Amino acid sequence: MPDPQPPRKNPLRRWALPAIAVVLVAYFVASTDLPKVLAAIRQANLALFGATAVVVALTTWVYDSWCLTWLIGATLGHRGNPQPVKLGAILPIKGASYLLNIVNYHAAALGMAYLVGRRKGVPYLEAAGAMATLSYIDLVAVTAMAMVGVWLAPDFFGPYPALQAWLKMVAAAVFAGALVTALLLQSKLEHPLLSKLRQFAPLRPISALGPRQMLAGLGLRTVLIVVYAATTYAQMAAFGLHPVWGRIFVAVPILTVVGTIPISVSGFGSTQVLMRSFYAPFVAAGLPAVATIDGFSTLYIASFIVVRLFIAAPFFRAISRELQERPDAID
Repeated sequence: MPDPQPPRKNPLRRWALPAIAVVLVAYFVASTDLPKVLAAIRQANLALFGATAVVVALTTWVYDSWCLTWLIGATLGHRGNPQPVKLGAILPIKGASYLLNIVNYHAAALGMAYLVGRRKGVPYLEAAGAMATLSYIDLVAVTAMAMVGVWLAPDFFGPYPALQAWLKMVAAAVFAGALVTALLLQSKLEHPLLSKLRQFAPLRPISALGPRQMLAGLGLRTVLIVVYAATTYAQMAAFGLHPVWGRIFVAVPILTVVGTIPISVSGFGSTQVLMRSFYAPFVAAGLPAVATIDGFSTLYIASFIVVRLFIAAPFFRAISRELQERPDAID
């Protein structure tokens, strides 16, 4: 009997997301004034803008790698290879992941999970669960920052109170989910069903975190998000914009989440259209609002891509070779 043929991928599903990305970029390009955008870029303090991108990209690479080292120790340290995974081993993985991150945040996370799983000697699903735990902690942290921003800038949504109500509803759901997770997976409650859930490979990592470790993780990731907010503030100042902290604290978390949705490349198009509305109040009188924000957003995204490509370059060949090697069997 012949082997069954693998199911064919639906062409619509294969091309839908790339098509959306193309449409978003096409709309963005068609709806901007290129000469004014170039003029806005020329009048910006490009030295300050570029220096900020380099310093922040390098700093966050090391800090994010350190957070990953902490996460692996906290969630997978009791499993697989007893040798701890050190920062020196994570820096190349995180650095090389930036190339995948340009296309898709989740693809980069899954690639890192594969390498972490092999090096730690744990199943791929468990390593992926550790990466998902970090994303979950990030989601709680950005939600908390957005709520702080709404408190500092209650007029952020202006004539759209329904959007503010929707954001608060989403935040309530995220915080409720965190509470339920803490009670069911991270507490000492005993029940056969809870024991099975805690042993389910993708949930083992988050179940391994205690309440204090969870709070420590939230603190670590909040620092990272605040750094990105401060970066936005500094680079806006280099563009002659006048940012306000409260609005930044609402906008950056929303843009961060939107940027991880696989409907664009590095947020080109998708986050840029949102920035036009979010950052319009920061434009000085007499300047073309849309063109100035478009110039800022384009340079903001492009500068981090360029710096991170330089970070990824020394590591990508070795990491690619490791990805292609036949993995050892893992129970």
